[in-house]
Amino acid sequence: MLGVLGGFAIIATVLVGLLAELQAVNPEGYVERGEDQRTREYALSGYRGSIVDRDGFVLALSTPGFEVVADPTLVENVSATAELLAGPLGMNVDELRVALAGESAGDRYAMLAPEIEGTAIGALDALFANDENDDALTGIYVIRHEDRIYPNGSLARPVVGGVDPDEQGTFGIEWQYNDAMQGSSGQVRVERGIFGSITGGIHEVDPAVQGDDIVLTIDHRIQYVVEQSLIEHCQDTLAQGAQAVVSDPRTGEILAMGTVVRNENGTCSVPNYNAPLIDTFEPGSVLKIITAAAAVEELGMTSETLIEVPKSIEVGDVTFTEHGAGHVAAPYPVRQIISQSMNVGTIRLATQLGRDTLYDYLMSFGLSQPTGLDFRGEARGRVSAPEDWYGSDLGSIPIGQGVTVNSVQLNSAYNIIANGGLYVAPTLVRTSVAPDGTETVLAQQPSRRVVSDATSSEVTDMLVDVVEHSTGTGSAAAVPGYTVAGKTGTAWKVFRETEGAPLTYGVPGNRRYVVSFAGFLPAENPQLSITVVVDEPITETTAGLVAAPVFADIAQYSLRILGIPPGAAGERDPSQDQRVRGTPADDPLNTLASPIAVDDPAVIPEEE
Repeated sequence: MLGVLGGFAIIATVLVGLLAELQAVNPEGYVERGEDQRTREYALSGYRGSIVDRDGFVLALSTPGFEVVADPTLVENVSATAELLAGPLGMNVDELRVALAGESAGDRYAMLAPEIEGTAIGALDALFANDENDDALTGIYVIRHEDRIYPNGSLARPVVGGVDPDEQGTFGIEWQYNDAMQGSSGQVRVERGIFGSITGGIHEVDPAVQGDDIVLTIDHRIQYVVEQSLIEHCQDTLAQGAQAVVSDPRTGEILAMGTVVRNENGTCSVPNYNAPLIDTFEPGSVLKIITAAAAVEELGMTSETLIEVPKSIEVGDVTFTEHGAGHVAAPYPVRQIISQSMNVGTIRLATQLGRDTLYDYLMSFGLSQPTGLDFRGEARGRVSAPEDWYGSDLGSIPIGQGVTVNSVQLNSAYNIIANGGLYVAPTLVRTSVAPDGTETVLAQQPSRRVVSDATSSEVTDMLVDVVEHSTGTGSAAAVPGYTVAGKTGTAWKVFRETEGAPLTYGVPGNRRYVVSFAGFLPAENPQLSITVVVDEPITETTAGLVAAPVFADIAQYSLRILGIPPGAAGERDPSQDQRVRGTPADDPLNTLASPIAVDDPAVIPEEE
């Protein structure tokens, strides 16, 4: 009897101790544990904003997706659950048994199906709706997530960019505007009992926030034309790659930016990097317009000013010769020096300007400086400061060797001439659009004057001769019914003969080339600016035969798409000067790279 009473006393003591623990020592802990047992939290996806072109054409968007996961510690009957889920998930029962068992005794997470869709979703809904399946589906969760979709495949992919599995931008616009587009996830918290939701219980919603949409300046129609034309010409010329930039010179808006490269299998296709901003190259004669513009602006020359052009000229320790065995030493008008791409003639202009003045104009035209697009991996190119020029640099730099640029910089430089002498900063993004429809226009930076309107008109006349004159180097860029102003560029490319060998321009018979054509139209009222660059073409190696035809192809389609009439519709409207936008140049002396060291310092590009 005393033993029984002693037992009850012990039990009573334990109960009192538990009550003390429950009510006095750690009441909050038990309350929290109880809430955890009867409340459930469900994530709400805040979908990433879309990327669209200037007309709302979708280039990237996020769509809802679903995955099925399990908490193996909650699965009561592995075999029954596996047999129930095998059909809807399209999986083997044995595979499911292994997954549902977990990797270890305390494993709380097992991925059963990372992506389900269509009929599988419907079948799972039906299973969860059947109360008889409650026990078998304990510990099974269908989780909603988002999938990033690029509806048009590789179209504009180098510009648009991509995301990682966590929907974080890795390159392109996806990376640049990641914070604005990703939005934020939300959460639903509900109170549940053994028979489901509790009437009057907790039901809290922290709504998800949709990310902003990004509206590009790109026109998807022109982008498609650019990529297809580049692919075709890359294939035909056996080139290593090609790129192009199409813009509206009046506003700096980029209408298309295309890149193609030759793959290991020998075909040309669109890669995942944006060459017009990331790659740099020595532009060659396409850069001669800067020397011509400086000569007109600083020395009072016109397109008809005569310059004595000998067969050769010595600059430093290098003799530069005029290309073409038939060149006759004589006075030539500046327009002919540019239209026939005379190297010696251009160097004569540069020596009259002097290296400091020439350098200042290279900077004013936007070389060796950021474009203002803030694109990940953007390369600034290189123009050495005058004090770092070698003896022959005053000969090579005016004709586009010994300096490097990217295609957007080159396109912007030509836009200065098209815009009556105003530099207009390129733009790639028009606006961001919040979920409520509120648009935010990106800050527009002021344009700046580089040369006078009169100077740009003189240079434009020279560029028209490049295409229209019978001896011009760019006749293949002609577009029927339109006046085209443009310039060819054929540059030697620096390369290594073998791994570890010094950089070299090669020797006659063993050269590699980068060829380009940059220009605008209609010349009387410029509304379309196009820059084309082809890397290491083989079947032909001059810009007039390789890059100029690509310019013409892109121009003809773009003019039709945009409904641009021939130049006869009117001269350039000076009032457009008030609607341009540009980015002032940064300090030209900061972070300049050192000159390229090559075996052959003589920079004498061959005939274009």
